[in-house]
Amino acid sequence: MARKRQSPKSRIVKSAWNLFYKNGYEGTTINDIITASKTSKGTFYHYFKGKDALLNTLAYLLDDKYEELTATMDPNLSACDKLLFLNHELFYMIETSIDIRLLALLYSSQLTTKDTKSLLDKDRYYFTLITQIINDGRNCGEFPESSSTADLVKLYTMYERSLLYDWALCKGDYSLTKYSDRLLPHVLQQFKESI
Repeated sequence: MARKRQSPKSRIVKSAWNLFYKNGYEGTTINDIITASKTSKGTFYHYFKGKDALLNTLAYLLDDKYEELTATMDPNLSACDKLLFLNHELFYMIETSIDIRLLALLYSSQLTTKDTKSLLDKDRYYFTLITQIINDGRNCGEFPESSSTADLVKLYTMYERSLLYDWALCKGDYSLTKYSDRLLPHVLQQFKESI
């Protein structure tokens, strides 16, 4: 199957985050991003007001990773195993390729922005995917019907956001992936027992 061609906006976002990781947010200029993404200044400003506007795009970059992971995930896994797989892989990617200071900037900007809060945008692929997995888990009896899909999605996404927030707050002084690998099975066990 042919890989879909990246849009200019997607190229700008991916290039920006690669540069942020390599050079830091302050050490990356808009011209660096334009050069790396092979776009023009006009194209950049068509999509973004400036470099700060790229902070909100981390959520959508993570959605791209979720789409990649979904394509490789065994569809026969249980709902819990799918959530464990996705959480492990995404947290590993965050821990190894996202500058923790940028994650902290994203979280702080979400508290004060007047724009859409990307971490709560229900139209994101992330929310669609997690909702589908949890709904499938309820339909096959893995999660009891007494717990609504909406409640379980809210708890799961709150778990992930709170752990990312704590990891950034603690400046990464523990392994995000290992900690979640240890904690998430207990959270999902509660899902199985009803909330």
